[in-house]
Amino acid sequence: MNTRTLEFRTAVSSLLGAGLWSALAVLAGLRRAPLGVIELLALFAVLVVVPLGINLASMVSSVFDEGVGRAAFLLQPIAAIAAAASFWPGPRIIAAALAVPWFSLGALVAWACVLSFARRQDRSLTSFAVTLGAIDLALAGGWLVMSRAGLHPMGFQEPIVLLTAVHFHYIGFAVALIAASALRVVETRAVRMTFFRPVVWLTLLLPFVLAAGFVISPVLRSAAALGLALTVPALAGYLFWFARSFHVRVARIYLRLGVAAAWVAMGLAGVYAITDYVGKPFLTIPGMATTHGVLNGLGFVLLGMLALSIEVHEQKRQKYSGAEEVPEAAPIRRKRPSAVAIPEFVAREFYDR
Repeated sequence: MNTRTLEFRTAVSSLLGAGLWSALAVLAGLRRAPLGVIELLALFAVLVVVPLGINLASMVSSVFDEGVGRAAFLLQPIAAIAAAASFWPGPRIIAAALAVPWFSLGALVAWACVLSFARRQDRSLTSFAVTLGAIDLALAGGWLVMSRAGLHPMGFQEPIVLLTAVHFHYIGFAVALIAASALRVVETRAVRMTFFRPVVWLTLLLPFVLAAGFVISPVLRSAAALGLALTVPALAGYLFWFARSFHVRVARIYLRLGVAAAWVAMGLAGVYAITDYVGKPFLTIPGMATTHGVLNGLGFVLLGMLALSIEVHEQKRQKYSGAEEVPEAAPIRRKRPSAVAIPEFVAREFYDR
């Protein structure tokens, strides 16, 4: 399976996953499926975001070689369907067993990427970001298994356990792949962006600091959350500025709409971090999932990954065809995004307690 075939098949897998997720969302809205917003966010990552991430990783870094990509492509659909099925039985051994293949996929990809990064001479920040994203995927799978088993690690209750899995899928895995792809585009264009790399470093490392803050100290947790609320919008700001040089107009539109969603989502996260530290949370946890989670997952992550996939693919096409000219950027057209209806159902199991 060559790289182009892998790209095509992972794109098809992501498209089919989006169709399945849409059907599950409709069933949940009709109260025919035991899913709330938090569960749907987790499944969106499993069915849509991870295939897109696998596609991006295979395009931008040598640590995600053909063998890793082939294994990930073959295992991802099976593991994703099993993970989706794990939400039907209540949290117990059967549900946990159904989630284990997803953890196994993440562990396999993480192990392969770490070994590849250690053995290769390519120690670029792009390859490091892809490797770290793979580790985030393994951690996300581990927390999903614990959530479906009904475990309470370190005394955490639901929906915090499931939200931790969601956190590592999006702010960990997905944002790491977005950062890696942005680095690849920047390096290809030889653009000088003085503060871009430090912002990427902070974006990659702060999710781990935030996770540690839940164990070590509320102060560290709030500081890391506030740091992410600043660095992710900063990363998004660089992407918004750099989108003007994209070859493909639709990629520019997708990326800038995603950036706008990220600014709103991380603004909410920053306000929540501050108000939660002083003991007067701005929103409840289900409220944050419905607003911040939806804007970040279905806005920034989805649109950002689609935009960068399109642009990186176009760069590769032009490279192979010998076309190296970069067209003049299209003028910025400011559009007001249309209102999106936000579902009212949230975290069924959370409210049942």
